[in-house]
Amino acid sequence: MRKNNLFFIVLFLALFCGFFSCKKSSSDTVTTVTDPTVFSGSINIYSSGNDTTLQRFLAGNFSTVSGSILLASSDPIDYKKYFAKLVMVKGSVTLYKIPNKDLSFFSTLRSIAGSLQVSACPELTNFNGLATLDTISSALVIDRNPKFVNCNGLEQLVSIGSVNANGNPVFVSFSGLQNVTTMTGSLNVQQNPLLQSFIGLTAVTSIGGNLSISDNPNMTGFTGLANLQEIRGNIVLNSMPNLTSLSNLISVNDTMNSISVTSCNKLINFQGLNNIPCLKGDLSVVSCSSLQDLTGLGKIDTIRGVVELSKLDNFNSFNGLNGVRYMRKDFRISECNGLVGMPGFALLDSIGGDFVVQNNDRLINFSGFTKARTIRGKMQILENASLKSLDGLDNLKIARNTMDIYYNDNLTSYCAIKTMSLAGYAYISQNKFNPTWTQIVTGKCSQ
Repeated sequence: MRKNNLFFIVLFLALFCGFFSCKKSSSDTVTTVTDPTVFSGSINIYSSGNDTTLQRFLAGNFSTVSGSILLASSDPIDYKKYFAKLVMVKGSVTLYKIPNKDLSFFSTLRSIAGSLQVSACPELTNFNGLATLDTISSALVIDRNPKFVNCNGLEQLVSIGSVNANGNPVFVSFSGLQNVTTMTGSLNVQQNPLLQSFIGLTAVTSIGGNLSISDNPNMTGFTGLANLQEIRGNIVLNSMPNLTSLSNLISVNDTMNSISVTSCNKLINFQGLNNIPCLKGDLSVVSCSSLQDLTGLGKIDTIRGVVELSKLDNFNSFNGLNGVRYMRKDFRISECNGLVGMPGFALLDSIGGDFVVQNNDRLINFSGFTKARTIRGKMQILENASLKSLDGLDNLKIARNTMDIYYNDNLTSYCAIKTMSLAGYAYISQNKFNPTWTQIVTGKCSQ
């Protein structure tokens, strides 16, 4: 019986080893087949003296580059000879300081899986020559090109990643991109002194990232973006001295991350953003000397980030935030010297972070702030030269942190907060009248 068992054990081991031996042998015979039309690696050209890579690409009769192409030579090179059959680049294409007047050497190129970047090319005026290019999966970058005027030549594109136009002294139009409906990335436009509008982007309905516009001194508005319905990232507007209107953004009707506006001195309100229901991030408005109120933001009911309003010389009302019920983080108001009270808050119930009111020279009281009931962070009222009373804070029931009231030279009345429940300490000093918290809650709250 033992002999039989031993026989079966030996037989099982032999079959087991034979099975795995066959499996290993089978796998050892598998070979990888290389596509003969694909050039493996990248093509980087820095001078006419290192064109051996181009020669190899030509000799191999390739139509696809598996990596990227970088052409960074100021030497006159007949690229058309080398790229006559190029159809696809699986990486990015970067053109830097090449002397060519057009891009006809890429006339058969149809797809770029990465970015297309044109930088500091002295003779290029647009993208003419890219007759068949219909796909740029990542960014289109137009950077510091002295003669670049528009985007003509890209009429085959319908979808793109980001569009970045930076530092082009004679760039005037996005014409050429009129068939693009979707940007999966951002639209970044900076330091283009002759650019006045977004004509050429008329078909765009969605921007998947940020709308970031800065230092374009002749831009007055958003003409050309009237069909834009969605901005999934942030609106960032910075140093736009002639920007007067956001009205062409009226079709944007979805929640966005944040709004940041800085040094836009002719903008008086936010008319044009009337259909945004919620901000997932911050609202920041700084150094906009003509801004009077926030009209245009009336549909927003919740701001989940920080609200910061600072250095707004003519700001006199919070009209526009009349639909906001909740601020989830800090609310900061400083150097808004047109404010006398705080009108415009029809529904605001709570502030989830700090409430900071600082250095507002004409603020007399908090009239208009009468609905707010809860402040979860610190309450800080500092250096408001004309502030006489805290009237307007009468319905404030709970402050869940400390309260700092300092350097308000004319403040004499605290009676509006005498029924408020304060979880932290009250620090009151260097005002015209400086009662203790005990005095305030017992009715000795004014002078």
